[in-house]
Amino acid sequence: MKLTRRALTGGLTLGLATTSLAVGRAWSAEPLTPEPAVIRGEAKAGGRTVAYRAVAAETVLPGPDGAPEATLFSTAYFAEGEDAAARPVTFFFNGGPGAATIDLREGLAPVHTRNAAGRGFRLADNPDTLIDASDLVFVDPGGIGYSRFLKPGVAARYWGVDEDARAVADFIAIWLKANGREASPKYLVGESYAGIRVGMVAERMARLPEPVRFDGVVLVSPSTGTRGAKDLAAAADPAVRALPSQAATALYYGKSAHAGAEPAVLAEAARGWAEGDYARALAKGETISPALSAKVARELSGYLGLPEAQILAADLRIPMDRFIRELLAEREARIGLSDARAHAPYFVTDAQRPPYDDPSTSPYTLTYNLTEAVEHLYRQVFGYRPLGPYVRLSYEANGGWNHEVEGGPRAMPLVFKELMAADPDLRVSLMLGCYDLNIPYAGPLNEYLAADLPSDRFAHRLFEAGHSIFSDPVGRRQASADLRTFVQAG
Repeated sequence: MKLTRRALTGGLTLGLATTSLAVGRAWSAEPLTPEPAVIRGEAKAGGRTVAYRAVAAETVLPGPDGAPEATLFSTAYFAEGEDAAARPVTFFFNGGPGAATIDLREGLAPVHTRNAAGRGFRLADNPDTLIDASDLVFVDPGGIGYSRFLKPGVAARYWGVDEDARAVADFIAIWLKANGREASPKYLVGESYAGIRVGMVAERMARLPEPVRFDGVVLVSPSTGTRGAKDLAAAADPAVRALPSQAATALYYGKSAHAGAEPAVLAEAARGWAEGDYARALAKGETISPALSAKVARELSGYLGLPEAQILAADLRIPMDRFIRELLAEREARIGLSDARAHAPYFVTDAQRPPYDDPSTSPYTLTYNLTEAVEHLYRQVFGYRPLGPYVRLSYEANGGWNHEVEGGPRAMPLVFKELMAADPDLRVSLMLGCYDLNIPYAGPLNEYLAADLPSDRFAHRLFEAGHSIFSDPVGRRQASADLRTFVQAG
């Protein structure tokens, strides 16, 4: 990648260019926020070449007194030479809570980081980018990524379910107005905890004096309810919800009695059995007959790849923390929660702090430090000059998150049911990974099915991927194609 420098008017400047990117930036001595950084490039996506402009910038949010209180950092990609008002714009959010929006940007932006030969990283064109179908806006929550607090002691106004939804809704309203996109078709994509975030944001913006409506919402491996919300699934037992994903995992490692089955097909067969015989056996507890207990243990052993005696000794329940350590116990290795196809020795994972004890997180799957790679992308390629470090995951935000919600706990499937009833054009899509042990897919799937959303406007699909579907090469290609179809159908 070739880099060049040039001077711009307006003071000290730094520009960086590659064979496909042109970069420029300028700033003042003590800005409230850094100057937005802009790059231009071309992407091949959806069967055509798209010229785009990307902007890395912080948006200032006011406090109750109207004075600047915080910034939210975003990276926006715009297709050039097209009618902006008619072009869709999609807002993306990862979860945590307390995580920056890295996975979705890496999965869908025109350029992303990849393993280099040997060690280190390289920047590469992303063949799965969605820039052909929609402008893309990747947003970091308060105090995360390059988002910053401008006053001491204001974190509590951003780190919570309601607080986060208010800040994100304010950001979207400001961004739409600043970019003249109020009339554009609008979409929300939320992964993991952001399944709650986008539901709360859509509801909040629908209730504004001048409502902001969204054409569609995509939920990727989503959390489904705020703390204390009642589970909508008919079979709410954690063991029942976990079994389909565990069955796909055991099949992957050659531990299943169902060798040769398709992972997603087997997972769905396990879901049907779990919600029937298995759920009934667990509900009977100590009153279950020895014969029925033995029969269920045999079925479970076939799905889980664990000995019947071990399952019987555990009263037919293998908690997830045991499953991830015992499936490959003979190798002295544990498997990943975010993606069960990853595994690493106990002595490696036990030395890490959660969530980085998970073998499916980047310290195990990448040849480089993802945070450093992201810093390079913004500082060296964009020429952005942030006023603080990049916070990929804030333990402080995660641990201090206020899960209390005004009006009581909310179940997101019911929130979307209300939103879809009020807006006959709103569509919802659910994307799930069968190797996700972090949020086993049967949980959100059963809850959304139980909510009985309008069938002509609700779709769901199970991918052979983990929690971060857009981080998986095959899952990303399939999911980005589905997302393109979803947006273009609007």
